[in-house]
Amino acid sequence: MQPFVHKYGFKLLVTLMLAGMVVSVFFWINRSPTLPVIKQAPNFTLNKLDGHKFNMSDSNGKVRLVEFMFTSCPDICPLTTYNMVKLQEDLKKNNQWGDQVQFLSVTFDPVKDTPEVFQQYGDRMRMDYSGWTLLTGTEAETAAVAKSFGVLVQKMPDGQFMHTVTSLFLIDGSGNIRKIFAMGEQMDNQEILQSIRQLTSSTLK
Repeated sequence: MQPFVHKYGFKLLVTLMLAGMVVSVFFWINRSPTLPVIKQAPNFTLNKLDGHKFNMSDSNGKVRLVEFMFTSCPDICPLTTYNMVKLQEDLKKNNQWGDQVQFLSVTFDPVKDTPEVFQQYGDRMRMDYSGWTLLTGTEAETAAVAKSFGVLVQKMPDGQFMHTVTSLFLIDGSGNIRKIFAMGEQMDNQEILQSIRQLTSSTLK
């Protein structure tokens, strides 16, 4: 017994420590406070870039992160998308991207954000379209969708837009808004990632 302990004791100790860490992380995620239901997310229909209709309820069963933005935004929107791309890469590592989690980006400047312009923006930001859908419509349609979510949008004389910075919505598989996040520099990717994984974990149970 003694030779075995001397020979394998250190490896055994490391293995047990790693196993303990995995179990601790598992329980930490599952014991996090349950995200409250804020309200039912509005159901809406907009156009995908290929012209096909997208209805919000079609993606039920997946956890969704919905972003309201416009591609000519000089600061908050591109920084938000950049952070979302980092989340995208984290979700890919656990094979959650696309199958369990979907990102939606809705422009409220469809006049400038033509399908071609929106696609170029997505390509430039390195969006993975296997789990990310870009949505557009008429200016009135996208403004109505934003308003239904409580996002305040104002078009300025120079053609730019002012909007509330809390325009990032986490929606569970049943269509409930569970959390609303700030955009841009105020985003906390770790908090968002933990919230997403909490919802995917409860969906799979």
